[in-house]
Amino acid sequence: MMNFFAPIAAAAMIAGASPLLPALKQAPVSPAVAAPATAAQLSNAERATILKQASSALAGVKTARGRFEQYSPDGAYSTGQFAMQRPGKVRFDYDDPVPLLMVSDGTTVALQDADLETTDRVPLGSTPLSLLLSDRLDFESQANVLDVRRANGTTNITVQDKAGEMEGTLTLVLSEADNSLVGWRSVDANGGNTSVQLSDIETGAKLNPRLFILRDFDNN
Repeated sequence: MMNFFAPIAAAAMIAGASPLLPALKQAPVSPAVAAPATAAQLSNAERATILKQASSALAGVKTARGRFEQYSPDGAYSTGQFAMQRPGKVRFDYDDPVPLLMVSDGTTVALQDADLETTDRVPLGSTPLSLLLSDRLDFESQANVLDVRRANGTTNITVQDKAGEMEGTLTLVLSEADNSLVGWRSVDANGGNTSVQLSDIETGAKLNPRLFILRDFDNN
């Protein structure tokens, strides 16, 4: 079964397929997405303000592209490129030797393995990507917000599926300065922890619509 918490992206962005990743080089978790060691206590008013500002900032980014680094529960490290278009569309291209490609077309999320020549699909709404790719993102109405904290120049927002259909948690890591998304951490139903860091991010880019179309191998 696909683990759509690690891309999801997410990703990412969210989702992923860490059980399918080969054991690549080991790498420490990036400080940008590592769990904050300390955090100031927030009042309810501060918490509500942070969630509102973060929702607005994230939803305001209609297109983005850049690089991602993924740290999987087994310690494997992989990299790749991502492209995102709200609402609902994202693409994660893993660098060699990882044979994976993940694409959301706005309706379904597909994970393709070039080595196995397989394509698995699930509804977008059944993955954490549906929250992250929403153009009307509202944390408190779309998810159960478990924790909000600020530490080390980042804002960390931990959420859980409001409908209870997806197990695990997702922590979005935002730059405290401008609420831009710099990565996320996820914990799956088995306690596996996956971290994704974004870099070289370009927002507002014009993206080719074909990036978000993924055909099965027998239809190519």
